[in-house]
Amino acid sequence: MKKKAMMIMGLLTIGIVGFSQAVKDRQVIPVAVNLNQVLRMTITNGGNIEFVFNSIDDYRDGLSGDAGTSGSANPATSDAFYQTDFTVASSTRWSLTYGSEEATFIGTDNPANTLDLTNVGYTLVNNGTHAFEIAGGAQGTTAASSLYSAPTDNANEVAGLEDYPALLIEDNNSATVSNAGDALENSFSLVWRCGTVEIGTAPVTMAAQSLLNQQPSPTPDRYVTNVLLELAVDN
Repeated sequence: MKKKAMMIMGLLTIGIVGFSQAVKDRQVIPVAVNLNQVLRMTITNGGNIEFVFNSIDDYRDGLSGDAGTSGSANPATSDAFYQTDFTVASSTRWSLTYGSEEATFIGTDNPANTLDLTNVGYTLVNNGTHAFEIAGGAQGTTAASSLYSAPTDNANEVAGLEDYPALLIEDNNSATVSNAGDALENSFSLVWRCGTVEIGTAPVTMAAQSLLNQQPSPTPDRYVTNVLLELAVDN
């Protein structure tokens, strides 16, 4: 009996050793990714634009910030003062809406006096490294282009001023690149002009007649409006 008991205990010991599991220890390291939205627009120059008409040449030819392509017959009326420079820094795809907060310019001497917005126009100039879709191209046609501007035919046309809200710049909906980036990648200029009668294929063009030839003639006054620029995430 003693031998049998010892044999049974030996078998039990072998079974326990054979079926025991390895000792484990576990620790947890939390890992988080916190994406804080960066969305910032900065106007670096030209935060206030005022056209002053003092001569018949001004009324006939208009005033422009674009000496090279304004179409003005009077080069003296071109002045780099009529230019707004701005940058965009965004961590996500973005869009920029713009426009006059009033439907017309309104006289300050007499608020009953109005002036059509399209007497003022602008070109959009790309100073950054991000590229616009080609002229006439549908949104997203060029995969390597990250910017799209319908009002200016992708920075190729003089556009007339519109009332707010009008979508000025947006992401090009490319699957490979986006317009997210810093101020070096997203740097632009609005080159303003007034009364230059520059009419192209833009969806909204400038007025078809100079201030000198409009019927009825504009009433002398100081006409004002605020042009709004609103940066938002492009969904």
